[in-house]
Formats: sequence, structure tokens, C-alpha cells
Amino acid sequence: MMDIRRRPYIWLWMAFLLFGIRPVWCQTSSEFMDIKEVKPGMRGYGLTVFQGTQIDTFYVEVLGIMKNIFYAKHDLIMVRVSGPYVDDAGVIAGMSGSPIYIDGKLVGALAYSFGQLPKEPIAGITPIGQMLAIQDAVTYDSQPKDGEPVDQSGSGLREMRAPVQPVGPSSDTPFLKPISVPMVFSGFNPAAVKLFENTFRQKGLIPLMGGGGSIQTEETENIPRIDEHTLEPGSAVGAQLIRGDFNMAGTGTVTYRNDKTILAFGHPYLWSGALNIPMTQADIITVIPDQASSTKIGNVTKVVGAVLWDHTNGLYGKLGDTAQMIPVEIALHVGNQLVNTYQFDVMMSTAWTPTLVNMGVANTILGNGRLGGERTIRLAGRVAMRGYPDIMLDDLFSGQLTLLSMTTNVTRMLNIVLDNRFVTPHIESLNLTIRSTSDRRTAVIEGVWYNQNEVHPGDELEVSVFLRPYRGDRIIKKIKIPVPKHLERGTVQILVGSAQALAQHEMRSAPQRFRPDDVEQLIGLLNKRRTNNRVYVKLYQTNTGGFVKGTEMPALPPSVLSVMNSDRINGSFTVIRELVLAEKVIETDYVITGQSRGRLTVKQ
Repeated sequence: MMDIRRRPYIWLWMAFLLFGIRPVWCQTSSEFMDIKEVKPGMRGYGLTVFQGTQIDTFYVEVLGIMKNIFYAKHDLIMVRVSGPYVDDAGVIAGMSGSPIYIDGKLVGALAYSFGQLPKEPIAGITPIGQMLAIQDAVTYDSQPKDGEPVDQSGSGLREMRAPVQPVGPSSDTPFLKPISVPMVFSGFNPAAVKLFENTFRQKGLIPLMGGGGSIQTEETENIPRIDEHTLEPGSAVGAQLIRGDFNMAGTGTVTYRNDKTILAFGHPYLWSGALNIPMTQADIITVIPDQASSTKIGNVTKVVGAVLWDHTNGLYGKLGDTAQMIPVEIALHVGNQLVNTYQFDVMMSTAWTPTLVNMGVANTILGNGRLGGERTIRLAGRVAMRGYPDIMLDDLFSGQLTLLSMTTNVTRMLNIVLDNRFVTPHIESLNLTIRSTSDRRTAVIEGVWYNQNEVHPGDELEVSVFLRPYRGDRIIKKIKIPVPKHLERGTVQILVGSAQALAQHEMRSAPQRFRPDDVEQLIGLLNKRRTNNRVYVKLYQTNTGGFVKGTEMPALPPSVLSVMNSDRINGSFTVIRELVLAEKVIETDYVITGQSRGRLTVKQ
């Protein structure tokens, strides 16, 4: 059983009263110890919270200096750690940022741990000089403006991708790694957390079930009163990624405070650079000792400011600042009944917003008793963007992998919006409606019949599509397609298929249709994207044309095509190999799979 005796810092206050000695956290910001003054054998102490909000002490002994570790001119002070809790639990997740003092001067922040299963607690301190330099990054590097997502990479229309991987020491490094950050989840079903666990652990974040607050309402939207004890050095601090009915925040320790400026952690958090997320106080419940990774577990409490920068050497925040986040609302219907409506905010980030929204979507389903089995989900929604038309969502998902298919769809859409190469997106809100039923509604295209094999210009072609539902009788859907009057003698081709089949065909024949030239075209493409519950019937001819500056020019004469495709205008012209004559849609209540191709003869 771990000895939970505590060593409060009351003795320091007694020294202040008896001898006029001022505690370090009350001293002026100029009283730091330069790394050049640090020598092996020096002893000091650190401050952190092991339980509640009481700041306790632990002790350190300097072992040496590690030069140029991870980066040029990036040094760490190697120390042996001892004291209550630490003697039994080792270096504890959540101690990141604990201020270390030697001879009454602030040396730096406890930030790194050594080994996988060390026999004694050895740690690395990020020198305070390197942490104070974060201010330079904040001053000279670009920060996100109001409502602007961070870590822009400016790619364009892309498929789903994972959050940006860190550059630097990974959490899998066996020798030296950043002290893990406890990631406190509240309002989340454990199954939902489990789905995303590896994403967090790869970045040194340990998912833990805990507690948190709710969205700031009009009555409570102002930052609470701030005094000299608000996030003083050694206090537990939270950096919140989701808040509201669902909450998620990383917790660590404050290293230094100067007026309203806060430095914490001593190492990166999300490896994102600029940030704009709520900074909170935290209440530590207890320390959970573990041979592999001991951790603090607690709750985030009051929002007191905003974290504005995630630097190699720690977090930078401002007391009293208000973070800009994206309001999300998800309404869940089971059958015909509205079960719940959830409201929460997520951080604005190119890399993280899609993942965080999907955690909310998955949690909405899994938190209402549906952990597996057959189901059908209709997803509808709206993404409101400042200065641009709304992006609409409307699709159907069904089968054993319904949840994965739906979250992948949402992730892909958000990645495209946030990672576009045209403008900085300002997402003002995201509203989703999920309608879930406990059945499987899928159907396969079993065959297609045409009322004639030969057509004349101006004819009306009737197409019958045979669908075979899952464990159901065959269904026939009919549609009429007008044959263009300008057709010349030859052949036309017909593709009848699912949204996926049509997309794969067009990516081969006319990929430029999926490459917008401006944000309006991008939003147009997103709003016109094909959906799973439709059968698409496309009449086309194989013909060579092209795209010029976003404009499609089909069926170009060979002489024109030769000029357009010459080196003189290379790069502004892209060849396409089909002429679309007509396209029709058949609405169904099923998720459609399969395709059928046909060929008709055109007679004059």
C-alpha cells in the first residue's frame, strides 16, 4: 500500500513569518537559475498537487546536464526525484510542468521521464530559460485569429488522414520521453474512448475517466475572478479540447506565472504550435501507482483563461482570455423517438477537430446502449461557415460497420473543409441529426433491363433496375432517361451503380471534376456529393475533352485538342475522356452496392 503521507509547504510559510523569507512562487520573475549555474550534486525541491488542490513538495538531486537532446541548443537537466508519492509511484503522469527550485531560484519544469520500468525515479527538467523563450515564439510567429483553426497545412481536396504526427521524442521512445499527460474524459462511454485510445497514447496522452464542467452559458460566460492564487506555480492546470455535455482535457502542472501569463508542462502537448483552447483549474482526486505508468486522476473545474501556444518547451497561456471553439449539437433519434440532444464545443484545429467531432458522434451512439450489431443510421446535418454557404450532410449507413462508415464520412468532410488550400475556414457551428434503427437496410444491384437496345436522338429510354435487399424479395425500380437530340450515329454507354461505383469510374475518366479551383467550387462539390441510398444512372460517350481553368470543355475536335494539350499552355489544361449525356437518380431506403454497365446503338 502506498504511503500517502503528505508534505505540505506550510513550513515555507512559517519561515516567511519567522525570518522574512519569501516563498519562491511569490518572488519576482527575475530570480531564475541559469542552466550554466546548475551543477551535479545540487539539491532542490519541486511543487505539484497530489490530492485536491493543495500544492505539495517533492525533492530533486541534480545528476548532470544532457546537451542538445532532441534538438540543437535544447538541453535537459537530469535529476533523481524523491518524496511522498514519488518514492512509491515514480515520476507520475500529471507532474509535467512541476516547478523545480534550487537555492531559492526557479530552475525549470519537471518534464521528461527515463526508462520503461525504472527502479528509481529519474527525470529530466526543461530549463526555465528555454520555457521563457516561448514568449518569443508567441510574439514573432503567427497566431490564429478569432475563429481560425490551428496547424494549417494547406493541402486541398483530400481523403481522411490521421492527426499530424509529432516531430520529436515519441511516447514509444524506450529511453527518454515526455512525462505522459493524463487525458481526462467525462460524459464519455468507455467503448467510445477505447475506439480512439491509440490516437492519444501515440502522443503520450493517457485516457482516463474523470469529471469536467459544462458549456459556458450567458450567465457564466465571463471568466471567474482571478487572484494571486489562481494557477500559481505548482497548481494543477487543464488544457481542454472538448467541453459541454462531453468533456476532454489534458492535465499537468503550472511552472511559472507572471501577472496573467502562464507557462506549464515543460514539453509539447498536442505538437500543434498555435492553440486556442480553454485553460482550466483542476482538482486531483488521487495518484494511481502503476509499475508501467503511474498517473494522477482528477477533474477539470473552472475555466480561467486560454492556452494559446503549444511549444517544444511547454504550454503558454493567458489568464482571463476566452478561447474560440466550435459549437456542436447532435440530436439522436432511435426509431421515431428523440432520445437525447447533446451540446458541446470542440477545439479549432486542422488536425484534431475531425477526430474530436467523431468522438462525439461515436459517443452519442455507443452511450445509448448500442455497442454492436446490425443497425441503420441516417445522418443529416449542416456545417455553418462564416462568409460562405452552409455545407449540408445527408446520407444513409447500414450493416455491421455502420458506425465506422458514418464517422469516416464525417471525418473526410471535415478534413476537406479544414485542410482546403483556398481560405482559412471559420466554422461557426456544426449541427448533426442521427436517426438510428435496429435493422439492416442494404441492397445489391442484381441486374438492369433496357426497354430497347437501339435508340434514336430524342427517344426516351426506360431503365429497370433490379435490387436485392438483405434477406428480402427483389425490388424493381424504373426510371426514364431522355436521349439527347444532337446525338450522332454510334454507341452510347450506360453505367448504373452505387455512389461508390460512380465515384471510382469518374476518378479514372475525369479526375479534374474533383479538383476545385476556389472555395465556392469546393463547397459546391461537397453539397453535390453522391449518397449511399441512391442508384445512379449515367448515359455517356467515350470522347476526349478537357478542363480549362475549372471549366469543362467536352468533345473537343482533334485539332483544338492538339493545341490545348500542347506545351504552350501546359498545366492549365487537363484531359477528360467522357462526354456525359444524361444522369438520373433513383431514391431508395437502402444502402446500395454494386453496378451494371450497358451499351446501346444510336440510329439516325
